[in-house]
Amino acid sequence: MADVPHAWLLRWLKVPSERQLPEGTVRVFNAAPAYLNYRRVLLTLKQVGVLVGAVVGWLFLSRWIPLVLDFPYTRPVMYTLEAFVWAGYLVMLPVSFFVVRLDYELRWYALTDRSLRVHEGVTSLREKTMTFANIQQISIQQNPLQRLLGIADVKVETAGGGSGSRGGDADLDPAEHLHEARFRGVSDPEAIRDAILERVRLHRDAGLGEPTEFATRHEEPAAAVGSTGSPVAAAQELLTEVRELRGALASRRAS
Repeated sequence: MADVPHAWLLRWLKVPSERQLPEGTVRVFNAAPAYLNYRRVLLTLKQVGVLVGAVVGWLFLSRWIPLVLDFPYTRPVMYTLEAFVWAGYLVMLPVSFFVVRLDYELRWYALTDRSLRVHEGVTSLREKTMTFANIQQISIQQNPLQRLLGIADVKVETAGGGSGSRGGDADLDPAEHLHEARFRGVSDPEAIRDAILERVRLHRDAGLGEPTEFATRHEEPAAAVGSTGSPVAAAQELLTEVRELRGALASRRAS
């Protein structure tokens, strides 16, 4: 029965039942199970902060509002508003944890033969694709809580990113620079970084984003031509041709 609201919500959000992987996908990565616990800890701290703020605010207002607004219905109105606030808080508390779980389940990262793709989000789906030819920098970021849980983020930046990207934990601020993508909450950040670096190296060695096999096919004939003679013999042959051309020009002028 626990899967019934889960499936209903996925249908309501129009989330595909299966992953729609891009064409040419080579590898797919998922966030580590510890990432779900990480998000739950952050959400718990946030909810505790909201709870403390609501209690402190209510104590302050309940003491000062009756002194400022001395009307017969002041206290009933305040109690009604308080009831709505607490009802909303109690409803949203489990919903927020459920959304965090869905975000973890629907999050994946893919490497294709030409690009990488980050798929994340529940209520607002976000997909970001970056071609390997444009990637400029790859870094691993880890805060103390992530270090304790054994996870980290892999940050990928393309040309034009620079210092304009936002700092801090993007889980708290979903807005992200257009020139960066993050593999969040992965347990093997070094392996992911090395896999991306390898794809970037292959594309840059090939030139203009062409696959390495394409470059190899076009480099082999050039190597065969160059193997017919030594550099000294080629230089002597070129010198002989220049001398013959110079002699021909001289004889034409004399005539």
